[in-house]
Amino acid sequence: MKNKAIKVLVAVLLTSFVSCSQNNTTTNTTDTEVVTVKQAEKKTEPHRYGGWYCPDNLNGFPAVDISNWKDVPVVNGRMATKEETQNGTSLIFVDSEKYPNAKPLDMTMPKLAKYYNDYSKREDFIIIIQAVNIDNDSIVGFRFVNGGNGSARLSEVNLLTENEITAIPETKFVSITIDIKGTQEEVWEVLTKAESTTVLQSIFDNNKTLKADWKSTSNVNFNYSNAGMLTSAYADVLWGNHYIQNDYEYLKYSEKFFLSTNEETKTTELKIVCGPFVDDFNAQKEILNTWAQEVKLLTEK
Repeated sequence: MKNKAIKVLVAVLLTSFVSCSQNNTTTNTTDTEVVTVKQAEKKTEPHRYGGWYCPDNLNGFPAVDISNWKDVPVVNGRMATKEETQNGTSLIFVDSEKYPNAKPLDMTMPKLAKYYNDYSKREDFIIIIQAVNIDNDSIVGFRFVNGGNGSARLSEVNLLTENEITAIPETKFVSITIDIKGTQEEVWEVLTKAESTTVLQSIFDNNKTLKADWKSTSNVNFNYSNAGMLTSAYADVLWGNHYIQNDYEYLKYSEKFFLSTNEETKTTELKIVCGPFVDDFNAQKEILNTWAQEVKLLTEK
């Protein structure tokens, strides 16, 4: 895969993801081939049972506000069907002929947990939606609170106690989907290139508080002033779709910008997920909506 990642300062960590198609939310355990793009070094040998890291799967597993984590669909007490692993209810389909002894773990889901993400370089909140034992390997499938999915061994996740869950602030995500008349490449130019910076900056920085050189350390023409320290930045083309993800320290804040093409209408769908936000949710929702509309106008003019 040709690397088209936007260059940022050396001090900024640029990671790469194993990405999944937005139309294929799960991985069958009979298909163990994984496409790896500059995969970060792992501390342990990864399992081989599917449910790969797909932070861009915002259609299959959209972001979940922390107050709603218990409401996500799950399958308890049995193995998931193939249909359930394709509709957002579960994640990993286990072939009973290949793994006749596979069984669900004695765990009631969903479970809120933390998982150290080698790509975002921080502990991320996850919602465990599946827990199975395959060949004496305990595997959990999960959805990231900020959207997308992944899987890990049970020993690699940290289940949260009721007290820990209660202590989490009431946070929300801004999720926006907008259709733009233009190609992915044209939208990408507006999202990332310096030519659009001045117009877009006025939307989220109307008091001109950002330093003059802020764009030199950013891969997108957007900035959330309360984000804190950047832990990971990514911008590239994966499986034919352009994708940006930036992860920060504050409240485990992330920005996700996903472009896909509608072949029938020849338009580009821009999907944005940013958050979590606390007290400034409504203000940031308005800013991001205005920003997205300006991206559309700049692309279509």
